[in-house]
Amino acid sequence: MDGIANVGLRNKVQTVRTKRMMKARLGTISTGLAARQRQIELGDIVLLLYVLSFVRQCFWQINHNAIAWTLTAIVGLGLWAIYLATRILRPVKYGKSFWLVVGVPLLFAYLVRVAFPDLSFDVLSYHILHAERSLRGSLLNSDDFMHSVPFNSAPDILMGLSRYFLGFRLGTVINLIVLVWAAQITDRILRPIVMDRWYRSVSVLLIMLTESFWFELDTYMVDLLTLPLLLQATLWALELDEIENRQTTFIYVALLTGASAALKLTTIAVGLPLLTVCVYKLVFGKTRLRPGQFLKTALLGSIAFVAPILPFSIYIYRITRNPIFPIANTFFKSPYWPIHGEWDGRWGPVGLWQTLIWPVLIFFNPQRHSELAAYSGRLSVGFVVSIACLLIVFDNSRARTLCLILVSSALLWSAGTGYSRYAMYQELLAGLTIVVAIAVLIAKGPRRKLSVRTGLAFGLFLVLVVQSGLACSYALQKEWGARPTVFDNPRDYLREASFIFRDHSLKSFLSAEDLARFEKVQVWLETAPKSSALEVLVNPNAPILAIRQPEFFVTREALREFIYKVEQQNGQAMFSLCLAADLAEARQAVLQHGLEVSGVTALELPFFSRRNRIGMMLLEIRLPVDAKAREEFDTAWLKGAFSAADYREEIVALNPPKTLKAGAKEDLQLRVKNLGSETWPAVGTKDFRYQINVGNHWIKDGVRNEDNRAVMKADLAPGGETNVTFTLNAPRTPGSYTLEIDMVHEGVTWFRAQGAKPLSIPIAVLP
Repeated sequence: MDGIANVGLRNKVQTVRTKRMMKARLGTISTGLAARQRQIELGDIVLLLYVLSFVRQCFWQINHNAIAWTLTAIVGLGLWAIYLATRILRPVKYGKSFWLVVGVPLLFAYLVRVAFPDLSFDVLSYHILHAERSLRGSLLNSDDFMHSVPFNSAPDILMGLSRYFLGFRLGTVINLIVLVWAAQITDRILRPIVMDRWYRSVSVLLIMLTESFWFELDTYMVDLLTLPLLLQATLWALELDEIENRQTTFIYVALLTGASAALKLTTIAVGLPLLTVCVYKLVFGKTRLRPGQFLKTALLGSIAFVAPILPFSIYIYRITRNPIFPIANTFFKSPYWPIHGEWDGRWGPVGLWQTLIWPVLIFFNPQRHSELAAYSGRLSVGFVVSIACLLIVFDNSRARTLCLILVSSALLWSAGTGYSRYAMYQELLAGLTIVVAIAVLIAKGPRRKLSVRTGLAFGLFLVLVVQSGLACSYALQKEWGARPTVFDNPRDYLREASFIFRDHSLKSFLSAEDLARFEKVQVWLETAPKSSALEVLVNPNAPILAIRQPEFFVTREALREFIYKVEQQNGQAMFSLCLAADLAEARQAVLQHGLEVSGVTALELPFFSRRNRIGMMLLEIRLPVDAKAREEFDTAWLKGAFSAADYREEIVALNPPKTLKAGAKEDLQLRVKNLGSETWPAVGTKDFRYQINVGNHWIKDGVRNEDNRAVMKADLAPGGETNVTFTLNAPRTPGSYTLEIDMVHEGVTWFRAQGAKPLSIPIAVLP
């Protein structure tokens, strides 16, 4: 009995000990969770929205929006939790110096225009449309036809989430939050160089004072969203040699640069230098990776880079056959865009020398820098300072690396576009580089007396202050939406501010009569700029067919798709909205595509305001009533070009001449084969257009002279062959020529221009 009692006593003691141990473990876990919660920073919370924006694209194919968003939330939260558990940098605290010196001015700059709804050109033309479509489903609905230009909508989803929860005016607050996040990372980068908190906060504020940021702060334009991602990648690139897990760090840098490219493709000009710096440090740094380790890291980094880009690229490739539509269409040859360079020649440098000095030249040529034609010169100063620092060769590795990244990314930007909105990161990095240069000069100078170094540092500081002041002046005068500030019209500002948190839906501002008008719309036709946002906001369910951009109608495949989409809707209840000033342009777009305007109604739409009304025209559009006109609309696709891949030919000369007499005529027997997948029409319209003929050029010293035509006897099916007799007219001037024989789609294109290989025969033309 005593033994049993002892065993029972021991069991009770063990039970008590077990309970105490469990309580201790639970306490440790709860303490860890609490610490984790305290460690979550502003950037971590915003990053969750970024993750949700990318993940949402993976579930576009799910028709039920609630299910799609539920899966998006589950997957997004899981990926975010993995990041929090594996992130490399520990959270840090930002004291009152940061929030007073940096946070308050940023908030003030945001509040200057926030009461006035954003009316920016790009926002009304496609950003709101992309957000509305992507939040409700896929970017392009099954009944849409290429509305606006379908760029990657991930940044618009992010902006749309902010607008969905906060309303139209405060939805732009995501830009303010992103700038504060970028300022925090800038503070981190400066900590090893500028030790004093107050001096560092003043430096961060000066870095953030550039007009390019303020021009977009209160808008739904998306260029600012890449800044914190690229800055975080820059911080990791700078500290890669000191970080213990260098391989994981490189993968994170690749992930952030890939995410930035998905948000804005032009940030590749930044991503390439950042990744190059990281690769160099992995291979030649303090602790080099073994070849096997490097190859594994490079592979994982490549996967991380493409992961954010891949969902949209696959989606848009399935629709357009171009994974980065419409960029690089010379290579991908999508039928929905011309096969030529897409960049607007109004902006950027001209020629090699301008490209090399464009970061400096923009200060003297701001009208080619952007439409706003106002530039205070931040990048110009930073570019010159960086080159000087590289020549001086500072022994500060952080300063050298920053200068190298700025110079290389600025030159890549110049070679790419040279346009202001695509150099946001370079603008910020220029300010950061100037501050670092000042700090290094002061640290190298003698203490307690003036020197050349301290004089240079003081001069640079004055330049930075003056440039920042000029930037603030420009920001108060201009912005992309051309809206006033609270200083320009305080009374209207207060009236408009009363709608904050009450402006979630544009429909709530419409009259019953206008609501009834828009409810009967079954199809929207996009006929003019700055209208698609209004169309999708007043009736988001109606498909949108774009007809204002001729680029979408360069091929018969695209034309046929458009005609099918119109006839699929049976041509009923088709409408278009346009600004009153764009009515003539809208009418012309309708007529050019074989449709008719059956009625026009003038409207005054209240744009999230009772007072702020936009003069609009509501066009009612119909299919042609006349039978002949209807037939022309149905067959208009025959007038379009083939896809570039279908302009493929094989031409063989059965009796090629070696010499011809000047001015002589000679028949050449040809065998022509169709290597494409479309039938070549032998007969076109009455004005001899749109059929496919054989043509030729005489080429000498780079000069091409067109000669003659020969017709086919019948249509030529894919893979088919036919014989054609072609009459040559020899040049009248003797010499050595190249006879080029090519197929020509009359009124559309020569096959050679689409990448085909014509027949070339060297011929001596004799006197």
